Amino acid sequence: MKNCTNCQAPINAGDAFCSKCGAKVQLATQAEPKAVAFQPKTVQLGPSPTQAPAPKKPKRNMKGILAGIFVLLAVIIVAGYFLLNRSSSDAINLEDYVKLKFEGYDGEGSIVEDSVSLDKEKLDRDIKKKLEADHSNSENANYNIDQLVSKVEFNVYKGDELIDVKDRKNLNNHDKITVKLLYDTSELENLLPSIHFTGTSKVQEADLKPLSATDPFKGFYPKIKGISPNGSISTPSQFEGKDQEFVVNATAKYGFPFDYYLNGKEVTSNDPIAVGDEIEIRLNESGKKALKEKGATAEEGKDSKKYKVTLADFEEGAYVTSLSKVDEDTQEAISKNVEDAAKAYAADRNYKDLPKFEGMAFAAIKDGVDWGGTFDSKIPQLVYVYSITDTSYGKSKTSYFVISKIAVIEQVENHGKANVHKKPGKTIQTFEKNAKKYDFQSMSDENDLKNYFTRNIDTYTYTMDDQLKSLINWTE
Repeated sequence: MKNCTNCQAPINAGDAFCSKCGAKVQLATQAEPKAVAFQPKTVQLGPSPTQAPAPKKPKRNMKGILAGIFVLLAVIIVAGYFLLNRSSSDAINLEDYVKLKFEGYDGEGSIVEDSVSLDKEKLDRDIKKKLEADHSNSENANYNIDQLVSKVEFNVYKGDELIDVKDRKNLNNHDKITVKLLYDTSELENLLPSIHFTGTSKVQEADLKPLSATDPFKGFYPKIKGISPNGSISTPSQFEGKDQEFVVNATAKYGFPFDYYLNGKEVTSNDPIAVGDEIEIRLNESGKKALKEKGATAEEGKDSKKYKVTLADFEEGAYVTSLSKVDEDTQEAISKNVEDAAKAYAADRNYKDLPKFEGMAFAAIKDGVDWGGTFDSKIPQLVYVYSITDTSYGKSKTSYFVISKIAVIEQVENHGKANVHKKPGKTIQTFEKNAKKYDFQSMSDENDLKNYFTRNIDTYTYTMDDQLKSLINWTE
C-alpha cells in the first residue's frame, strides 16, 4: 500500500485522490536498473566444504590390461614367425651356405673370384635331411641341386660400394664385405614345394695376411768386380745371413730383387765404377713380390738405400788415378824395381854402360778410348824412360827405352775377409813386381822418343816430370 505524498494518509489501490485531504495521487516513475560491474567468480577446485563430494568412478584393472596387451603381442609375434618362416623343419636359410674366400696381403688383397657361391654339397645334404624328416618325397622327385643353385645370383659390396670381384685388388684386412643374394623365392619353391627359402645377405670381414715391416737392405753391401776406377756391379751383390737366402729365392722365382743407380742413372754393364761413386739400390717389383711371399713389406722410407763405394767393395782393389796418390815409400819401391828391370834389359843387349834414368810419366787413356798402343785397358799406367849410351864400336850413340805397364794398385789389408766392412783395416799400396809383365820399347834417338809420346796425344793423357819434359821439348 502507498501513502499520500501530501498528508501521509494511506491510499487504497486504484484511488486517484487522497480520501483524507483530497490531494491527487502521483504515480512514481520506474527507476532504471543500475549497471552492475562484472566480477569474475573464483572457481574453487575440488569439492566445497559445504558441497557434497562427487561420486567416485570405478578404477580399471591396469594389471589385467597390460597382461592382455602382452598376450596379444605374443600371439602376433608367433603368428608372424610361423607365417613368414612356416616352421624350422622346412625352412632353409641360404645365408648359411654362402661361400666367400680372400687371398693376398693386407692393403692389396682380393676376393677369390670363384669363391662367391653357395656351398652346393652342404646345401644338398641339408635339403635331403629335411625331405627325409618330412616323409614327403613324392612332390620333390625331380629335385636337382644344380638347377636350384643356378637360380641364385650375388652382388658384392665393400661397405656401401658395389664392387667388381674381378677388378678389386686393394682390400684391407677387416674390410666388411657384404654378399647380397638375388633370387625369386617362388622359383625355388616351385622346385621344392615343401621347402621354404629365406636369407638376403651375408656380411664377412676380409681375412688377409698381415705384412710385417722389414728392412730389405739389412746386412747389404754391393760386391764390385774388377779394379777401381773400372769396376762393375756384380749381381747378386753380397748379402749376409738370411738376406742372402732372400736374394737367392727372389732371383729364382721373380728375378733379381734390386735395381742399381750410379750417380743418379741406372747402371748398365758397361758403366765403370770407382771408389767414391754413389750407388743407390732400389727394391724393384721382383723384390716386393719376394717380400710379400714371406709376409713382409719394406719399412716406410726403406725401399731404397744409398751407398758410397769404398775400396773394400772391389774384388781386386783400385788403381791410383794420379801420381800424387802414390805415397813416397811405394814410389821408391817402384823406382828400385824398375831400375833393376832396366839394368837387366841393358845386360841382355850387352851394353857396357848402365842405363840412365831420364824421367817418368803418369799416363791415362782418355774417355771414350778402350785401348791402344802399349796399353791393354783403361787403367792408368806408369811410364819410366831410360837412356843408354853404346860405345861398343868406338863410336858413342845414345838410345832410349821405355818401361811401361807398371800398375800401381791400392788394396785393403784384410780385403776379401768376411768382416771387411766391420773392420776395413788399413789401405796399402802395391805394384806389379814381375818384370815379365813390363813392356820394353826401344827408341833409336831423342826424336824417336818424342814421337813415341806425341803420336799418342789423341789417345792418352800424360803427366810428366820436368826432366822428361825438357828432354823431349814437351808442352802440355
